[in-house]
Order: sequence, then structure tokens, then C-alpha cells
Amino acid sequence: MQVTTEIGTRREFVLKQALLIYEDQISKREQFATVHDILRERDGSQPPQLGPGQLLTKGFLQHLCRGLQRKTKPVILPENVLACTSDLLVWWTPPRLHRIFFSDGAEDRREVNGRVCPHPALLWSVRHGSLYLRALAEASRPSASTPLMVAPYWNTEASRGSVCEGDMQRPRETDVTTMLEWEEGFFNSRFTHPSGMGKLTSHAGGFIGVWTELAGTLDFPSQYLVPARQTLQQFVEEAI
Repeated sequence: MQVTTEIGTRREFVLKQALLIYEDQISKREQFATVHDILRERDGSQPPQLGPGQLLTKGFLQHLCRGLQRKTKPVILPENVLACTSDLLVWWTPPRLHRIFFSDGAEDRREVNGRVCPHPALLWSVRHGSLYLRALAEASRPSASTPLMVAPYWNTEASRGSVCEGDMQRPRETDVTTMLEWEEGFFNSRFTHPSGMGKLTSHAGGFIGVWTELAGTLDFPSQYLVPARQTLQQFVEEAI
């Protein structure tokens, strides 16, 4: 197969090698790969064929990655960014005041719907395009060993922190320039239901009780947060 494309100047790409990936049909986990040269008749009378295979090596992968690598623009990371890869962005935000919104429902929801409430320091993570959320007991930049707290919100799973985004407005791309869009999308969406199992707050009145009490106040009491039994390091490593 020959491919001709325009990349600044005219270049001709010719098929040279092929990768074959083998998978164990029982475990579906164990895999290995082989590299095959492409064999051709000199006169072109026969279609190309796979040559004998050799096990894929680290050196071959490094060479392949160098060939596929594209130049990327360096990015200056804001101070609140904690981890960043091509598939992961983790950052924290200090406590803030923000309105809280609920879907139509019982009278107790309507009482607090749209009210300005204090929110705790939060830890945000976008993994492969999905949002995860934890709370912080202290309003300071967390370290790898900092214990995390459950984010006290409906639509947010207590065990893993995954957010059910529903019709939440979210950016199409995830990078350091869209962190505020993720935050505003979360806070401006409507909380509709508990997500998964687990306790969201230690407040005696539960989720509705804590936000009803805090509406119109200035600070979120850390005693209402529930330990997530997870450190920042463990939270970040879940995405790997």
C-alpha cells in the first residue's frame, strides 16, 4: 500500500512493517505483540505479504513514538494544578460562596433552591473526559498524603467521587484554560438525586439538612464532612 499526503512538502509513505497483537482468550488480559516486515516481489507482481514475526521490544516502541511525536506547545501550570497528563487534570479550589440549585421536588428543596451557600475546599479531577470530585477539610494546597473527604453533593458518588453530569454544561476540551468552566458547570447545574451508596455528610439532617442550615452563612463547617478513606496520592493513582 502506498499513501501520498501533503505535510508541508510532498512526501511518499510506503508500508514497511505491521504489528500483530495476540490476546489470551481465557483471561482476556494477557497480551503480546509481534513486529513483521512487509515482503514484496521486486517486479510487483504479487501483493505484499507479512514476513516472519519478532517480539515487540521497548526499543521498537521508543523508535515508533519518536516517529509519531508531534510538537506541543508548553503550558504554564497555575498554582492550583496538582497533576496533569494527556488524560488527567487534577486541581483544587479554596472555599467559596456560590448558589446551589435543585431540581423541582419536595418543599424542603424549594426552600434552599437558588440560595447562596458556603462550599468547602474542593479537589477536582477530570479523567478521560469524566468529572470526579472530593472535598478538603482544610483550605490549603493538599500534599500527596493529605486525607480526602467526601464531596457533600447529590449527583456525586461517595465511594469514588464520580459525578453524574446529566445535562451539566461542560467544556469540549479539558486543559488548564477550562478548569473554571468545569467548576461553573458543576455549580450551575441542578442537583437531582443521590448517586450510589455512601454517606455524603455527617449532618444529622443529611444532605438537605446541611444545605438548609448553611444557606445564607459564610463558612462550611469541616465537621460536616465525611472521610473518604483516601489520600490525594491514591485518588490520582486511580486514574492510571
